[in-house]
Amino acid sequence: MPLIGKARKWGPPAGATLALLAFAVVPAALCQFLARPPQHRLIHVESFRYGKEPSTIRCNRGDWLHLTFDTRDTGHSFFLEEFDVDVKITPGSRNVAVFRATDPGAPPKLTDELVLKAEHPGWMGYLVSKSQYRCHVYCGPMHAFEHGNLVIEPNTLWFASIGLLAGIPIVGLVRLRSVLRTNAAELPAVAPTDGWDLFLRFPWLKRWMQRRGFQLAWVAATMLLLYVVVLTTLFGTHMPGRNLGVMLMWVVWLFLLTAVLTPLGGRIWCLACPLPTLGEIAQRGAVTGVRVGSTRGLNNRFFGLNLPWPRRLRNHWPRTLAFLILGTFSAVLVARPQWSGWLVLGLVVVATLMALVWELRAFCRYVCPVSAFVGLYSRSSKLALRATSPAICRRCGGHWCRQGSDKGWACPFGLCVGEINENTDCGICTECLKTCPFGNVTLRWRPFGHETRIGDASEAWLAMGMLVMAVAYCLIHLGPWPLLRDYVNLLDKRDWRLFGVYAGVLWTTALVGLPAVMLLLAWAGKQLARLDRSAWTLMTASTGALIPLGLMVWVAFVVPMLMVNVTFVRQSFSDPLGWGWDFLGLAGTPWRQLWPRAIPWIQAGCVLVGLSYGLRSTWRIWLEQTGRPRAALRGMTPLAAFLTGLSGWLLWFFSN
Repeated sequence: MPLIGKARKWGPPAGATLALLAFAVVPAALCQFLARPPQHRLIHVESFRYGKEPSTIRCNRGDWLHLTFDTRDTGHSFFLEEFDVDVKITPGSRNVAVFRATDPGAPPKLTDELVLKAEHPGWMGYLVSKSQYRCHVYCGPMHAFEHGNLVIEPNTLWFASIGLLAGIPIVGLVRLRSVLRTNAAELPAVAPTDGWDLFLRFPWLKRWMQRRGFQLAWVAATMLLLYVVVLTTLFGTHMPGRNLGVMLMWVVWLFLLTAVLTPLGGRIWCLACPLPTLGEIAQRGAVTGVRVGSTRGLNNRFFGLNLPWPRRLRNHWPRTLAFLILGTFSAVLVARPQWSGWLVLGLVVVATLMALVWELRAFCRYVCPVSAFVGLYSRSSKLALRATSPAICRRCGGHWCRQGSDKGWACPFGLCVGEINENTDCGICTECLKTCPFGNVTLRWRPFGHETRIGDASEAWLAMGMLVMAVAYCLIHLGPWPLLRDYVNLLDKRDWRLFGVYAGVLWTTALVGLPAVMLLLAWAGKQLARLDRSAWTLMTASTGALIPLGLMVWVAFVVPMLMVNVTFVRQSFSDPLGWGWDFLGLAGTPWRQLWPRAIPWIQAGCVLVGLSYGLRSTWRIWLEQTGRPRAALRGMTPLAAFLTGLSGWLLWFFSN
């Protein structure tokens, strides 16, 4: 629980770091004494669309695994890169062809039994406890989700993770001792001016971003990528693993947005997003130029109806529902490249039509499912656009940043820089840098997980829905259980009843189940803290603690998406339409994952980081609600226990 009670401190002290290290190293070292003598294990692996039985193989370090294979339907493979094997399985035959994953062109070994020693070489044998066996023979649209787990005991990662799971709250409580003797008024508050002023450190950056063509340059690049995605998804191969559009959108872009752009840059993607570009150009009647005039009180001339967005929909509900709908059908969209292409085109059309009817970027502000994600999780990001001096903004009578001027357009998000205290609404479009006559706009580089406040109930439900969706994605796409994938497999099963059960459970959990749990936790915290505030108010505020953990679960989800598919990304660049081309000489590159041994460690690390910052946010939220450190500690206990328990389950899922 670093940074608790000291909002301006950037990291835990050396003592806390050493204590956390001990909580990880001691269990990891002690578990080595639990190693059992090696033995021979006879295991029959049955492959089918889309899974393997057993879905998890557990063994001890040094065991000899005698593997036999069979298939229920078509040809499959047993691809285990860490042990350099790729077993090709033929229907109706117990004999298999064993290829080397590192040299698939070498002659295979024909056998009816594969014998493996369950031990990684050198120090890896003590550190790597979980691997995934996959299928490397295309067998249908859900082929990418066909995998199982090989878990080697003693599981060093699991024991180290459990040690840290216990150590994080304990170290946090120790660090709270001095804070508990302090009045809440004496604790440093989170301020809009916290962090480094990037424009002071890099003056050239401000001059660069003030140019009229700055945003256009980025949008031009993403528009080109949008064109490539649409072209290749609509006219390219139906095999998603060989389709450049699918690889760009669901592997490269999704990874960059989730694991890089949002945690570091907040809503920086909105600066370059191509979806609203055509509509914004039509609305402004210009590409880079500025039109001076008057439109509904703004200082620029806009085309279209420019109607105000309905007041009842000025919240997070529309884009929360849009994200849930998109997420519910995500497996189908990934498996059918053409559907992904039509989705992108549909979003562009909707954004363009909305720009001609409603004012400013109504699509981005209220409807866009991507904005739902980046808007919520930008609260945890390190980059923030703020006023250099809030006092200057208070003295400004023109509010040029919101109203526009002859130097720049009115803020597309309807914001005044002096009133921006949170990241959730600002798309960092850089127009305010051009319109502000005082140069009173800057970018700040802050500690991670800086913001904790939830605006209203609609944002609270968005935070809960995002966490539920992240966990559901991990279960369906990363879990070894083929039965779960049957519920989302509309492409082969075509069973709308199973899909309806999946959608019903997903939506009920997101909109009713988790909110009910959070309300119960808030009520329990209220009783422990002896507060006179309503449980509903406390529940709404407490959902801010879900944001850091939710973001890191999303990162844990997208990391293997890139690391497993990096070879297919290279192949699709060489043959973008899957028509047998080979522009870069990479179309025939053997499938190699990117450091697969590290994937469970990275995922466990993400969960622990999310828990750490989630507990810190819980402390800040309850301190703000109670105003008394001791009452805050009592009130946060139920929510902290829930976050710790959920993190423990996630650690088990990713590592064990």
